[in-house]
Amino acid sequence: MPRESGIRQRAIVGRRLDLADFELLTKYTLPFVDAAWEVPFAVLDLVGSPPRVLAGPIHWDGSRLHSTEPKAALRRIESVPPEDLGHLVHYDPWWVFRGASGVDRTWIEAAFASNIARPFMHAGKKLKIHDLRFDDGMERLEAILAKDDVFRPIELHRGEVDLLSLRRGRPDDVEGSSSPTAKAL
Repeated sequence: MPRESGIRQRAIVGRRLDLADFELLTKYTLPFVDAAWEVPFAVLDLVGSPPRVLAGPIHWDGSRLHSTEPKAALRRIESVPPEDLGHLVHYDPWWVFRGASGVDRTWIEAAFASNIARPFMHAGKKLKIHDLRFDDGMERLEAILAKDDVFRPIELHRGEVDLLSLRRGRPDDVEGSSSPTAKAL
């Protein structure tokens, strides 16, 4: 059976990452996405090391992640100012940052607010994100893979949903419409 194109975020949990000059074992790889569905960086939750930021393409061969970036390209997550997270989203159904140690609490709170792992309303239906699919270099989000209340799969693409409207501060919030044409009452 041929491999599906793109990278599903749930498929890259607990994977090795080959850099140009080093190998890392990741617990989670969390791409952060802007309103244009572009990925400026990914946060790597590493085994045995604090989380790091990697900007640049990350490829997936079905068993391992690969990047042409050197180990020196890895930055502390605090190198991304917390206010920059206000313009980004990420999908973290595991709420990884709850257990992050050695990370500034302001940064963690900003990351919580950018997490879109929660139910939302779209076109009159309550949906929950099940996964995200990225292009083969993990530079762009291709689709949000959601399910409705009876677990029917729904695929949403750029222009069909406003990513930033999916941001909420608490995991139990279900608010408003994600439609880009929704008007406030």
